[in-house]
Amino acid sequence: RGWFELERKGGHIWSQAFGGGGGSMSSALKTKAHYRLFIVLGFACLAHSAYSSIQYHKHLRMVGEDYTGSPLDILFEILIGFCLCAFGILNTANDLLPIKMAQTFQNKTVEDYLFRPEYVTFNHRGRVVGKMML
Repeated sequence: RGWFELERKGGHIWSQAFGGGGGSMSSALKTKAHYRLFIVLGFACLAHSAYSSIQYHKHLRMVGEDYTGSPLDILFEILIGFCLCAFGILNTANDLLPIKMAQTFQNKTVEDYLFRPEYVTFNHRGRVVGKMML
């Protein structure tokens, strides 16, 4: 099948190639899986830049030169890795919900927010002081 035929029928090459049949996985999960690939590639870029930086430091020690900063190729690799990770994470995350204070506080009273049962204790010195006063 050609690319246009798959697009016209709503199929994906990924599902055709791996026997998904087009209905085994929802399209939202497919796109999230694609964005997770960006995350993996970003972390691989960051790991490689860390390894390259360590090798660069070792090389400078062997040659006897002082460290003045990382080379530009390592810096660009860090930037690309960060951008890939950020892009993948931002697109993998669920949609953000708006924070509306009116909806949050609509059905609750002040007592609902001030009552904290984990701080309620009946084992305190007030009981002893009360017995002493009687």
